[in-house]
Amino acid sequence: MTRSRTIRLTAAAAVLATLAAGTATTASARPESVSKTTACGALFDDFNYTSRTDPNFTGHDWSVRTGAGGPGIPNTWTAANVSFPTVDGQKSLQLRATTDGTPGGTTQAQVQQNRLRFFEGTYATRFKFSDTPVSGNDGDRVNQTFYTISPLDYDWEPTYSELDISEYLPNGGWGETGPVNFLTSWNTYQVDPFDGWRKTTVRNFSHAGWHTLVAVVAGGHVRYYIDGTLAADHTVDDEGHNVYPRRPMTLNYNQWFIDLGAHTGGTSSYVQSADWVYYAKNETLTPAQITTRVNNFRAAGTRHQDNISC
Repeated sequence: MTRSRTIRLTAAAAVLATLAAGTATTASARPESVSKTTACGALFDDFNYTSRTDPNFTGHDWSVRTGAGGPGIPNTWTAANVSFPTVDGQKSLQLRATTDGTPGGTTQAQVQQNRLRFFEGTYATRFKFSDTPVSGNDGDRVNQTFYTISPLDYDWEPTYSELDISEYLPNGGWGETGPVNFLTSWNTYQVDPFDGWRKTTVRNFSHAGWHTLVAVVAGGHVRYYIDGTLAADHTVDDEGHNVYPRRPMTLNYNQWFIDLGAHTGGTSSYVQSADWVYYAKNETLTPAQITTRVNNFRAAGTRHQDNISC
């Protein structure tokens, strides 16, 4: 697979330069009772906010990127592209990306949990991919993502960690011509010329609509599930490099264009949405257990809980 992406180094540097480092932990293989909604070491967010400037949103350790750098079209990160509309009956985090085919006419969006505190355990989100723009001509090579990432301190830095739980390209790219979802676990990479060690599973079909994305990081394996079905199980890349995370990471959503060469016509706008996010530190949960916990949070009226550090 040819993957000449604009790498995330500048993105990670911009987001992570001022962050406090987290502490690595050891994963447990024993899930707790699924009836407990206050289990220590978890983050749940129902994305029930009024706007990106809602003090509860920023107070819950989220920030909206406006800095420089890549990936995609550099220096086009726009706070106004982040909103919290009701989507299909649920308040949701929504990210918009727009382009008229020029760098000056392009905007991208990114939201992240600020601290390096996500490592082993179970990650999940209910995510809505879109195959077509909400306005304008279709065809742009847009990337709709949910991922974790650590800083890359230098080329081939040995503790670099990144999990692309989903990178969905509805109009193809990176050597693919149709809708494709990349699930990728990274060892490390160098910036220029780009070269990296990673394991990727490629799903060559439309993912339009709502899906529950899960990554379970435990015991040397990164297991990815989509809608309750195992989609990938990563341990090493094709050359034997370990792709299991080696240090704590941040948690991120973004939507960006891998290039502008496929654009036609005027301005096109694309959206992605997330209904909720859940992370259970050091727990290996099944997709069914996650659904039960999220339902329990909602039944109790809990819109946010964060006790990862306890």
